[in-house]
Amino acid sequence: MSLKKIEQVKKDKGFKIFDLIIYGAILALVATLFIVVFTTRDTSALTGVKITVGAETVFEYEFGAEPQKAADCVTVEEDGKSITVTVITDDGKNVVYIDKAEKTAKMIEADCRGKQCLHFPKLDNNSKYIYCSPHGVKVEPLFRDWDNPDIII
Repeated sequence: MSLKKIEQVKKDKGFKIFDLIIYGAILALVATLFIVVFTTRDTSALTGVKITVGAETVFEYEFGAEPQKAADCVTVEEDGKSITVTVITDDGKNVVYIDKAEKTAKMIEADCRGKQCLHFPKLDNNSKYIYCSPHGVKVEPLFRDWDNPDIII
């Protein structure tokens, strides 16, 4: 580098006004996305649980009502305070434990490779779900349209 070029670099400011505008816009975008993602989640209490295999709903349970088994691949064992749902697909077996008193659901057994679904947190509000990718089994909140309670969303 020539001495003239070195002197010119020394005289330049570290940030030009255009750089500061770009950095400010990126910072505003990140802050907006952070606020939107963490303040718009529905963290209301869980009202029920729905289990799907692929796109087919195989089990529904609304707390305080009777469990609704919708497919032959599901077996339901119920005692006074809990429900154990076993889902057997062509790919394998998953067992979901639903605690009626705590109004929670948890995947307690799976024979898939990796068993990542067993490490999902307990389903206790409407913002969470449990998913077993190898078997295609999803445990999610049961949402209701309160204007028309017969339609399940």
